[in-house]
Amino acid sequence: MDDNNALFLFATGAGSIDLVPEMIREFVSREFTVFSVLTPNVSLVKPVAPLMEVPGNHWVHEYRQKPLERYPFGTLLIAPCTFNTFNKIALGLADNLATSMIADGLGAGCPVVIAPAMNHGLWSHPQTAMSQERLSNWGVKIVPPSISDEWVAMAPIEDIVSTVLNVHNVG
Repeated sequence: MDDNNALFLFATGAGSIDLVPEMIREFVSREFTVFSVLTPNVSLVKPVAPLMEVPGNHWVHEYRQKPLERYPFGTLLIAPCTFNTFNKIALGLADNLATSMIADGLGAGCPVVIAPAMNHGLWSHPQTAMSQERLSNWGVKIVPPSISDEWVAMAPIEDIVSTVLNVHNVG
């Protein structure tokens, strides 16, 4: 495995979780080694196993699982990222495998990209703006969401891939 092409994809329980398999396929086609980690709330939205059954994906779902014995390394992508996880990251909270790994990767200086997905009320919440400013100050790249009358939807996969490629090549 080439650590230089490692991508840790952290997915949360947003409605756009359905796009995760397509996103994984896109990164695998670009020769990334993809390690996917789901937050606990994903299982409240969708059955998790079908989301992870993508050729080339390595589903990390336990603390003692490889490659965690040598983590942190690679580029970190949180997509889709809910209000809850977005703010946990900015506040340094690490209460599950995904947020613990993200905090560890941030502390180690790994490149981090976040693609938020939430409703308007949560996107407009004062904590979201504070978290966005803090994360940006830390060097985290936030892929602007697509905003409609109904939702603040995760950015198109092409935008996310482009941002990851830019950060990955610089990082």
